[in-house]
Amino acid sequence: MAEKVTGEGPRSFEDLKQRALEYVKEKGKARIGVAAAEDSCAIEATHDAWELGIIEPILVGQPAGIKKAAAEAGVDVSSWKVIESPGPIESGLLAVQLVRNGEVDFLMKGKLNTADLMHAALDKETGIRAGKLMSHIAIVSTPEFGRLLCMSDGGIVLQPTLEDKVQIIQNSVAAMHGLGWACPKVAVVCAIELVNPKMQQTIDAAALSKMSDRGQIKGCLIDGPFGFDNAISDVAAERKGIKSPIAGKADLVVFSDIDVGNVFYKALYFMTDGVQNAGVLVGAKVPIVMPSRADGPDTKRNSIIAGAVIAQSVRA
Repeated sequence: MAEKVTGEGPRSFEDLKQRALEYVKEKGKARIGVAAAEDSCAIEATHDAWELGIIEPILVGQPAGIKKAAAEAGVDVSSWKVIESPGPIESGLLAVQLVRNGEVDFLMKGKLNTADLMHAALDKETGIRAGKLMSHIAIVSTPEFGRLLCMSDGGIVLQPTLEDKVQIIQNSVAAMHGLGWACPKVAVVCAIELVNPKMQQTIDAAALSKMSDRGQIKGCLIDGPFGFDNAISDVAAERKGIKSPIAGKADLVVFSDIDVGNVFYKALYFMTDGVQNAGVLVGAKVPIVMPSRADGPDTKRNSIIAGAVIAQSVRA
């Protein structure tokens, strides 16, 4: 079991909620565009965040389907703005256009394929690209761990190169600054914590660490390679004799590829009691809440709150 540690940044999803409410006082509610909103779980989560006073929703989709989904969720959305769309693909395109028009501050995927929304977001002429790469950041918390831990990338980038990992870290760190971390401690994790010439992941980790030392990656501290245990546990780091200001205290864990990140994230979610989590796509002009169909309303609500905080930090 990982021990509780102290450090910078929010320690719970309640802290993120309070940060979101502080932004509301300064800048007003964050405007969320829900693409293909004919999804009862997405509407329920959106309604929860709306009731907290954090967001102002705009739903894109077929009005009849949205009305049916709201009824299934047991919520009243009659006061929300609805933009009619004939189908899910068109809903994704319209939602992205809302961003380009400055009508919403961030997006959420409803009842459409991730690939369709990504296609709309990545279009060179009508999309919302901001940098070279979009990536996914997950935020998790368990009762035993006692604080928030960010992880990337378990959702978008299949087999990241060293250059991709630089961008993944930059995307995640920029989001974490908005979420409240002043200087995130970044651990690049591999199967082992020693550099092995036969394992490219460990070489990449060492290169990222040196790039951080030389100021090529700013706004954070990076070290690696770490094993996951000694990245988050002081006890494991001490037992293995690992000396680093990041050892046992990582705020962000960077995985070697999507398989490792995705499997770990889902194993933690489905096999750990009391886990809370959130996930947001970053690296576009606005955050995109891109939940899995297996995610429940709590995860989607946490993701909306995280997306609102990141979006509001950009506005601020």
